[in-house]
Amino acid sequence: MKTQNIIPVLFLTLFFFSCKNSVEPEEITYHNKILFTSSRSGKPQLYMVTPDGTDIKQITTGQYSHSNGRWSPDAKQIIAQTDENWNTAYYTQMVIMNSNGANRNLLGYGSQMSWSPDGEMVAFMFWPSAELDRLTTYIYKINIDGTNSVQLTNNKGVWDGTPDWSPDGTLIAFASSRDYASPGTFSEIYIMNSDGSNQHRLTFTDSLTNTNPTWSPDGKKIAFSSNGLISLMNSDGSAIKILDSLSTGGLISWSPDGTRLIFGAGAVYSIKSDGTDIKKILVDNNVWGADWSK
Repeated sequence: MKTQNIIPVLFLTLFFFSCKNSVEPEEITYHNKILFTSSRSGKPQLYMVTPDGTDIKQITTGQYSHSNGRWSPDAKQIIAQTDENWNTAYYTQMVIMNSNGANRNLLGYGSQMSWSPDGEMVAFMFWPSAELDRLTTYIYKINIDGTNSVQLTNNKGVWDGTPDWSPDGTLIAFASSRDYASPGTFSEIYIMNSDGSNQHRLTFTDSLTNTNPTWSPDGKKIAFSSNGLISLMNSDGSAIKILDSLSTGGLISWSPDGTRLIFGAGAVYSIKSDGTDIKKILVDNNVWGADWSK
């Protein structure tokens, strides 16, 4: 009888220690991560990497491409462009998904997206009419559930694009070709209230292509691409300076503490906001676009 009593006790003891010592699945955090696009697997997809260039993880897969992803303010979601339901006018769809790529929901046609600081809306650019030899794009905003789309700009025959929401949610910076005789050739940085009112010009750089403005976390600075070079100015348009001769490759993003900027074109680079200490985070000839989560 004693031997029979010992066996169950030994079994329970071994089971307890086995459970205690089992390895729990590692919880992935999406805060302080860099999101980028790469076609390394053939079709453009979203990846993320730590700021030191380690621990690369692929986020999206499958038959559809995903590019130019932007983290939500709480880093729980991503909005990106996709070729799913790409129509004959070459419109791309906007897609919102969880940060691990799951739970994809199409938001509608558009590109060049920016989250509102509260994570409830997205500003974006849309080309409503694919007319030959005519470039007219507008900036809109929409709820993330796809409701309440509002047109913010209304300048026919010009290009308005690359909107970026200010940290306090009251303003949107964007690029426009409206003050040039040949629309689409050059563009400047503008600013407007988040309801589309009070649109006015910030840069006066005389025939340069200024695009992709992005606010610093404290709202005091705006980084942007000037003829492809990373540039910086005060939020009122003053004190413009070029930080480096490297190409931005489109999207520019600030570190959560506002001390550094990242951009990607053939590699993902990090640079201090004073233009010093350039670091190459990731080398990939197929990479573009970069966004740093909070």
